[in-house]
Amino acid sequence: MLSATLDERLTPALYPTFSDSPVFVYDIGAAGGVYTPYISGPKQWAQIIAFEPHEGSYKKLQEKHTSKYVRIFPFAVTDRDGPATLYSGIDGAQTQSSLMPLENLGIDARPQSVEGVRLDSIAAKLDVPPADFLKLDAEGSEDKILQGGTKMLLENVLGIRIEVSFWKHGSNGASFSEIDRFLTEHGFILFDLQTNRSDIRRIGGRKDKVRSGDALYLKHFDFITQTTSSKCALRTKLLKLMSITVAWKYLNYALELADYGRAKSLLSDAEFTAVTQSWLATVDISDRVPNFWGRLAVARIFDFLSYVFNPSFKKGVPYDFNGLGNHWVVPRTGSKPAQIRLHCPVLKFGRKNRKKVIHISSHPHKGSP
Repeated sequence: MLSATLDERLTPALYPTFSDSPVFVYDIGAAGGVYTPYISGPKQWAQIIAFEPHEGSYKKLQEKHTSKYVRIFPFAVTDRDGPATLYSGIDGAQTQSSLMPLENLGIDARPQSVEGVRLDSIAAKLDVPPADFLKLDAEGSEDKILQGGTKMLLENVLGIRIEVSFWKHGSNGASFSEIDRFLTEHGFILFDLQTNRSDIRRIGGRKDKVRSGDALYLKHFDFITQTTSSKCALRTKLLKLMSITVAWKYLNYALELADYGRAKSLLSDAEFTAVTQSWLATVDISDRVPNFWGRLAVARIFDFLSYVFNPSFKKGVPYDFNGLGNHWVVPRTGSKPAQIRLHCPVLKFGRKNRKKVIHISSHPHKGSP
């Protein structure tokens, strides 16, 4: 439980930066409603560009979303430009369509011809900016989408939420291992997984194999520094990645990014202080519980009860711990810490073995913890 308001634009002093260079979210497979990682929804600084080739779903999206910060296109994003065959779900499966046949999923579908476009062609063809964040839900054709966007993945995309399949025989598309290998090679880090199982029993606790799920990837900033030479562009990418990271509440990584920005003069000392204040003010309810004999046993009881009373039992683990995103706070000692010690940091800068010290009030180090 977080008791802090986290600013998605980090601090009011940076609002003009995000107005001049908005975060663009591509929602690929938007049937059922457009998606954004930001709780505040589509805004001038966080705009959505959605793609839905299913004719019926596309029309419903147009009727539902009238914000000028949401643009919807009836294209199928894939690995080639030009005509493509879409297998469109019918009757109760109208929100499930794919460039792959759907019979393995037990979905009734009919083929139809649609216009296909590669990720790398979208900006020029549709006159829109490239994506900073991708959401992919394409019923098995996610690998085709990624293969058609290698340039955008290398140069622009900072975060990805993607539907994955762990059991390849249950889907015509790529397996999770193939998706993970591809994204890792393009500079992304797996931050989270939400899993669905083939079967789960409400009484008895039995569970079958993991079947599918959603994965969250964030860009490794060390990789960005290797592909971006302009200091101005690097600052913009840093701020956008921090914003996306805070939206998912991975405050440890956000703190690493802010520390890197301060050390490399991408953020001023004043900006570092302003953006990290709310992160350091986060409080988890467990921080309020004093140590006592039997605390671990009580914690296990609460963990068990969370399984019993959570309505999303079918997921196999309680929803709050199985949904993508995080609820953890910045690890610290006291309300005004002088330094933060991170375990298993992401960035090489300032890291010694698997730990890193980030100084809050001052910045004495230049490359050493």
